[in-house]
Parts: sequence; C-alpha cells; structure tokens
Amino acid sequence: MSIRNKFFVSYARADDPLPGRLLDLLRPRLAIMQGFDCDAWIDTMIPVGADWRREIDRALDRCDFGLLLVSPGFFASRFISDRELPRFLDLGPEGDLTIRKPIVPVGLKAVPMDGSADLKGLERTQIFHDSQGRWFNRTRGHVSETFVDELVKAIAAKLKAHP
Repeated sequence: MSIRNKFFVSYARADDPLPGRLLDLLRPRLAIMQGFDCDAWIDTMIPVGADWRREIDRALDRCDFGLLLVSPGFFASRFISDRELPRFLDLGPEGDLTIRKPIVPVGLKAVPMDGSADLKGLERTQIFHDSQGRWFNRTRGHVSETFVDELVKAIAAKLKAHP
C-alpha cells in the first residue's frame, strides 16, 4: 500500500524552461517510487479563466509538502515571498525558523550562500544539489538524470521522516 502525497511546486517563471525539464525527469521516477504515490501540483494546471490566486491558495492548503525550486529569480519573486513561502515556513523576529509544512528546497540555479543575499530563511535549511555539488542548471543528459535520481532519494527520505 502506498502513502499518497501531494506536493506543490514553487518556482519563478523567470526560470522557464528549467522547472519543466526537472519535472519531466522527476515525474516518472516518483511514479515508480515504492511506498509513496506522489502527485505534483504546478500552476500550469490552473484552468483557463479560473481565479489563479484562489487555485494557488487551494493547492497550498491541500499539499503535503513543497518542492521549492530555488534560484535568484525564486528569491526575487514577491509573489513567492509574500504568498507561497509563508505557507511553508516562518522566519521569526529572532531569526528562528519554523517549518509549517515539509519542504524540499532544490537548487535550480546557484544562489549566493555567503550571507550576501536574502534567502528568506532558506539559508538555514539544506538546499538539495547533487553529490557533486551541482545545481540543476549545470547538468545535462545523463548527469541531469543522476541529479533527479538523487533528488528522488532525498524526497523519499523526507517523506519517511514526515509521514
């Protein structure tokens, strides 16, 4: 029996087509992952004419975890900062981080990790990159597939830790 998990994909439109490429590799691997049945929700699923903010809010309410595709564009997006990230985490006035829903931050494009950029509290979490330290945009071909294989292992570990 598989445990069903819905995940919300948070990404910056400025990063297109990278999120689609990552999800194209990720979906079939998640589909065959033992013990879990994972359904991705991404804003491209919003029907034409629908109230897109309401649809995003519903998806955020219903998701079990967030797949955060981290990049400079991700952190620069006011919509992500104001609307999506607060549903997953809260950075308190003393700098303490509260995770509201499980998250899997994925390194889509490199961001400065030296304290010079406002990473909205995510600098306090482990951002996924492959075993060679690569961010997804630095991969091609079989290296991209290896990146996603390692990501699936990280997602499975996260789901096992937060049933």
